Amino acid sequence: MYYSDDVIDQVRSANDIVDVIGQSVQLKRGGSNYIGLCPFHNEKTPSFSVSRQKQMYYCFGCHKGGNVITFVEEYNNMTFTEAMQYLADRAGIRLPEREITARERRSQTERTELLEVNKLAGTYYYYSVLRREVPGWII
Repeated sequence: MYYSDDVIDQVRSANDIVDVIGQSVQLKRGGSNYIGLCPFHNEKTPSFSVSRQKQMYYCFGCHKGGNVITFVEEYNNMTFTEAMQYLADRAGIRLPEREITARERRSQTERTELLEVNKLAGTYYYYSVLRREVPGWII
């Protein structure tokens, strides 16, 4: 889904990064920033920094950083569109909707079918190579 820069900025500014990250990471104030343990890698000393003024985060350990949208994408394993929808819902913003074209629908259908074929191939590989037995429903 394509969103204009104005819509992206509206969603980003409506969601304070400290509030969003604070739901997942215990943050403590350290000067003008907030610090905590990085949710993207294991660590014992805090190297994860969140700036309310800049609306950015950065980890000095794993070097991941970004804004509120990229955090939601990475932390929740979401696509950009899913992260935008989540943050828009959280802020009570209605995102513009667009009709899916026939080409996009075909592309989605093809992707779904390819994923299903890949899943069947993985199951076949698991049973035939790893377990050395072929289930009857595959043959």
